Amino acid sequence: MPKKLSPNQNQIARVDNRVLEAFVKSNDLTAFKVLMYIGKSQLNKEVNIKTLDDDKLYKVPIRLQPLSNYYNLTTRHIREGVEKLNATSINYRKLEKGKDVETFVNLLPKAKLNYTDETFECFVFGEILKLVYAINNHSEVNVQNFIRLEKKHSAKMLMLLERIANYKKIEIYTDPDTLKQTKVDVMPKRQHYELEELNNLFGTKYPTYSLFIKYVIKPCKEDLDLHSKLSFEYKAIKDRVGETVKSRGRTPIVHITIDVIDNSNNLFAT
Repeated sequence: MPKKLSPNQNQIARVDNRVLEAFVKSNDLTAFKVLMYIGKSQLNKEVNIKTLDDDKLYKVPIRLQPLSNYYNLTTRHIREGVEKLNATSINYRKLEKGKDVETFVNLLPKAKLNYTDETFECFVFGEILKLVYAINNHSEVNVQNFIRLEKKHSAKMLMLLERIANYKKIEIYTDPDTLKQTKVDVMPKRQHYELEELNNLFGTKYPTYSLFIKYVIKPCKEDLDLHSKLSFEYKAIKDRVGETVKSRGRTPIVHITIDVIDNSNNLFAT
C-alpha cells in the first residue's frame, strides 16, 4: 500500500460508494468514525492494496489514545463503534469469471481492544480493505466534518451530502480568448428525494413530508450549519411544478430537493 500520511495530517478518506451507501442506510456515527480512522491508518506492513487477498484477514494496528483524541471519543464509545462494525455486513453483486455472484461480507470480523496497553488491533478482510481504501468508484469524505456532530440523524445526512457532492459530470470548457481547454465539473450538487426514499435512507417511518422535515431535515441542518464545513439547503416541492411549500396548503408535497452548500467559512465548523 502506498505510504499514507498520519491521521493528524490526512483528513480525507476515500471510501467505496457501496460502503458509504451502506452507512447512509443502516449505521451510526461512532461506527463510521472508527471505520474512517481505519481507512486513514496503515496496515502493519507496506503492501500493494490491489494485491490483497479478498478472503484473507489483514491486521491494522491503531493506538486508542490518538483515536480518542481525534474524535473526542471515550473508550466506551470506541468499544460501541467496534461492536457495531463487528455486527455489520454489506452485500454487493459483481461478475467473477463470467458468473453473477453476490457477496456478503462483515466489515470488522475481528478486533482486539487492549485496555492495558491502549491499543486497538483490527482484523479486516482484504475485500473490505479494498473498499475502504477505495481503488475505484469512490467518494472523498472529509472525516473532520463528523467530529462535533450532535443530532441523531446528522451523520447520515452528512454522508448523503458527501455522496451528492462527489457526483461528477465533466465537460470541456474552452476559453474564448486563449482557446485553452480545461475540464469542468458541471454536475449540480442537487438531488430530489421522495418520502419513501428518505425514510429508507434514514431508517425512519414518518408518514408525511412535514414530519420528516420537522424531525430530520431541520435538526440536521442546524447541526451541520454549526459544526460542519459541508451543509445543505432544502425545498419542499408541491405538485404544481416548481412551487416551493411555504405553509400547510392543500397542494401536496411530491419531493424534497437538497442542495449541497459550502459551509467552510463558518468559524465554528471543524
